[in-house]
Amino acid sequence: MNASRSLSAFNPGAINYGLSQLRGDVLGGASAAAVTLPVAMGYGVMSGLGAAAGLYGAVAVGILASLFGGTRGMVYGPNILITITMALVVAEYANSIAEAATTAILAGLIQILFGILGFGRYASYIPFSLTSGFFTAFGLLIIVKQALPVLGGSPAPGGVIETFRALPEGISNVNYSALILAAICLALHLAWRGRLLRISPAPFVVLSAGIVAGILWFDAAPRIGEIPTGLPEINLSAISLNFFVHVVKPAFVMALLGSIATFIVAIRVDAITGSQHKPNREMVGQGLGNILAGFTGGLAGSVGQGTFLNALSGGRTPVAGLTVAGLMVAVIFLLGPVAERIPFAVLAAILIMNGWNIVDRRFIANLHRIPRGYAAVMILTALLVLFIDLTTAIVIGLVIAALLAARRTEGLETSALVSVPLLDRAIIPQEEWMDEDDPFSARTGLVVFPDRTTVASARELSRILRPDIRGHQFVIFDLSKTEYVDDSAAMIIGELISLAIARSDRTIIIASMTPDVSITLRAMGSLARVAEANIAADVEEAKEIVRPLLREQR
Repeated sequence: MNASRSLSAFNPGAINYGLSQLRGDVLGGASAAAVTLPVAMGYGVMSGLGAAAGLYGAVAVGILASLFGGTRGMVYGPNILITITMALVVAEYANSIAEAATTAILAGLIQILFGILGFGRYASYIPFSLTSGFFTAFGLLIIVKQALPVLGGSPAPGGVIETFRALPEGISNVNYSALILAAICLALHLAWRGRLLRISPAPFVVLSAGIVAGILWFDAAPRIGEIPTGLPEINLSAISLNFFVHVVKPAFVMALLGSIATFIVAIRVDAITGSQHKPNREMVGQGLGNILAGFTGGLAGSVGQGTFLNALSGGRTPVAGLTVAGLMVAVIFLLGPVAERIPFAVLAAILIMNGWNIVDRRFIANLHRIPRGYAAVMILTALLVLFIDLTTAIVIGLVIAALLAARRTEGLETSALVSVPLLDRAIIPQEEWMDEDDPFSARTGLVVFPDRTTVASARELSRILRPDIRGHQFVIFDLSKTEYVDDSAAMIIGELISLAIARSDRTIIIASMTPDVSITLRAMGSLARVAEANIAADVEEAKEIVRPLLREQR
């Protein structure tokens, strides 16, 4: 068996896997690793677990999510949304690194449950204004939390308020070596653009230059310190049911945010690779990776920073993700002494630029053009994340976004509603008309329902239709265009029918129900007061039902 065939067997999704694809995977993986390395260590420090935890997490999630995930071209590692959540766990819930890692295990289990229950695809339904608020808040939070490391101090536990409270002391105890080094790294990051990016990603250049500058000229800047070499120990000491229950809320938030970030990126990666991601499989793969990360004391992760660089460089198969993980392993085993000499100020500069890139500046620049509802969701979500907490931001943001969506749906559904009178002459044949008959008599009303009738418009439809129903003796409900009726709308239709039938001289005829609509209306009891003889196949048949009733009243 040749190399090409063996690699194809390893990855059945690949087509004609050979040296060309291997070259693309290795190049893409190496490029992504250049971004993942500094970010993983920086996020590890930011989470409170340490730089080594960031590396261990990049390896654990990178291996298992690459092998079992469902998105071609994606690479994995620490993710800012999960990192911020883990920082809150470390500050407020966990008494040890082992307990914090337990949260990663629980988040992984929740992600696997998402995948098994088929919930993966629903994470992509989160409104863009809500995710924009999240990413903007997290970007700003990264920038603010790096203020103290830039000054030579340690990040303040907690969020924005705690950091602002600690700033005066940080300024009074500023380490000028760290401050100057951070400024140089920020300037280099800003200058490294255009054609220079073809040589190497900016974060890796800044990391390399920062290490050299820290060793030669800024030795007084605080450094990472000891990084354990070799394989991490499997830690089971903090695994307990009581602690699982204690941290279920932040673990759920961690799993949800990781899923949201993944599917936002996955849609764009699909456009690059020409493939279609498998959301539920993706959840299972990431869940397995986060469980392993927790067992090894690593930082949980999700979609990695180097994903687009990998996809644009030709990375398409698990080989690319395994290349990233392999290079992280090489750093742990071979370059530990070098990594230990990385100044915190260098990582802070890299994270500040990373935070700036995460902020949704395009959305902010267009706030004055964006509909007020979308803008309000984005701004409110960002403020809640920054100054309250993640759970509150998720709940309130989703509720407001859902209400705004319902309001827009109401307008669309009610605008499609048609309620018109039908002249008696349009129902009774012309040859039957007598001279004394009123040519403008319209004792029958026709209500044409929209293609979707839901809770969003149910009450408004009721308000519009009640006067029309009272004004006619016979009313035809035409459901020929209606493909979907939810439970709330079905109840309102039942109330309208009851309103009409409450007077014995009024009759409701139902026309053109689809099987799905019929099932919903009957299940909710909406047709209980409608005789089977008054359920017509179409409007013409409904008119035939009304015709003898009109004749009786002549």
